[in-house]
Amino acid sequence: MAVFSINDILLASDGLASNNTAPVPCIKPKVSESISSSVLYLPIADALVKAIPIRECQEKVIDLLEVKEPRLKPRSAVDTSYCPAYEGYSRVRLGVYRRLVSMLRYLPKDIGIAYSEGFRPFSKQKEYFDAIFKDFLHKTKDGKEAYGEAAKLVSPFIDNKPTHCTGAAIDMALFRIKDDSNLEVLDMGLYDSSKDNDNETFTTSITEIQKENRLLLLKSATKAGLVNYGYEWWHYSYGDRAWAYAKGEKYAIYDLVVDKSDPILMITKESYLAEASLHTDTK
Repeated sequence: MAVFSINDILLASDGLASNNTAPVPCIKPKVSESISSSVLYLPIADALVKAIPIRECQEKVIDLLEVKEPRLKPRSAVDTSYCPAYEGYSRVRLGVYRRLVSMLRYLPKDIGIAYSEGFRPFSKQKEYFDAIFKDFLHKTKDGKEAYGEAAKLVSPFIDNKPTHCTGAAIDMALFRIKDDSNLEVLDMGLYDSSKDNDNETFTTSITEIQKENRLLLLKSATKAGLVNYGYEWWHYSYGDRAWAYAKGEKYAIYDLVVDKSDPILMITKESYLAEASLHTDTK
């Protein structure tokens, strides 16, 4: 199966790629244009994505742990080595839940969805971004460059509406039902935001079985109305700015589901980079 790297399609001039133009090998014969156009090829906090207005629809947030669907499980129930990262990880908007249920119709009967993170508190978003940013800063010694690279892997918490913080996103993999007591996560490759190539949905550096499993996830999710973030094979969303941009919608329908008085919201990019520069190791 022919695959491509997100990096291969970035425009050299400004680092941006079209939201609906995938290389021909991706579109024919394995992936239809309707599926490839449901993958966001821009950094999730790109100015073009952030420019999309939001009209909050006031849709409720539900807890997937309360859903009695045997083919929709938290990853920790399928993979004993995985531990949930924080309380409330299983919450998503109702529209996302409905599309997960729809997804199951497009999957084989012995395949289910193992989700790991839905809604994310702003403090946890900052924790994730800080860690990735510090890694890049250690490598580049340049705050602006490190910030830009980190923003590809974790949506910034500054001057931004991180999709997980709106309840619009779900991180997921697939699992196989061998019998009632034997569930197995499919081999889909690396699941680690600190690695920027193997994470890509269409990376060239994974095995054939991993490619097939990622494609199965992609096809079922996009048919159900979800959009994939091309830098992370596991990240899907509905109703956020990423979804609106990829699908050509005029506006997103989910805003932040967080405390609007949270002091983290007051941090500016300038103050963040200034603070980082004080601790940069220049040796």
